[in-house]
Amino acid sequence: MRRTGASKSYTRSEAMMVGNLIRATALIGLLLGSVASHAAASNKELEARANELDARLATVERATQKLVQLQQQIDTARQDLRTLRGQIEEAKHELETTRQQQRDLYADLDRRLLLIENASGVATPGVRTGAPSQSDIAAADETTIYGDAFAALKAGRYEEAIRGFQLYLTKYPQGPRADNAAYWLGEAQYVQKDYDAALKSFQSVLETFPDSRKAPDALLKVGYCQYELKAFRNARETLVRVQTAHPGTEAARLAEQRLTKMDAEGR
Repeated sequence: MRRTGASKSYTRSEAMMVGNLIRATALIGLLLGSVASHAAASNKELEARANELDARLATVERATQKLVQLQQQIDTARQDLRTLRGQIEEAKHELETTRQQQRDLYADLDRRLLLIENASGVATPGVRTGAPSQSDIAAADETTIYGDAFAALKAGRYEEAIRGFQLYLTKYPQGPRADNAAYWLGEAQYVQKDYDAALKSFQSVLETFPDSRKAPDALLKVGYCQYELKAFRNARETLVRVQTAHPGTEAARLAEQRLTKMDAEGR
């Protein structure tokens, strides 16, 4: 009977241990489930935050790209503005050149009329009458050649103007208008895009007539020709020389404009 009782007591103890073990296992399972659930929730939260950061970063990148594009557009607009200003200044210079041509032409016409009146013996106040002298005839010929060449230049007949100015310089290399003839010869050649010939003509003004009122413009056009011939270093040196030798002049201002254009072009 005791053995039987002992056997029954052992079975109850074992049953209690098994029960405790089952409860412990269940508790561990609950704990692991809670931890797993919490971990899953944490992972979702981290993933949501990561997605939010990615979205913000993409927004910043798009904004940065737009800013870069805007800056590029601003830089391009600034370069275009500098180029436009240079073109405006060149147009102003050409307008002033045209006006000067008109003034020279009118002066030449007045002188030619005066010489014709003298040759015809027509009385003019303050001018002697009678048969024209050889000097009057020579002056009339000199004036005619220059006036015809200049009129051709004014009318846009550049080939004719070139021939006329070359004829003048051949017959009157030291004539009263020789410096102007050399300069306008260079202008006609420059318009024809014969930059080598124009360069020589403008340089001849500086070498033969250094004190001519055309000297600043001739030096400027030397720089322009060098630019067109892609001798950019020489062009830059010449344009700086214009600013140094003729400060405050229209030529100096145009030289500055061309230098600004060269800076924008990286030349």
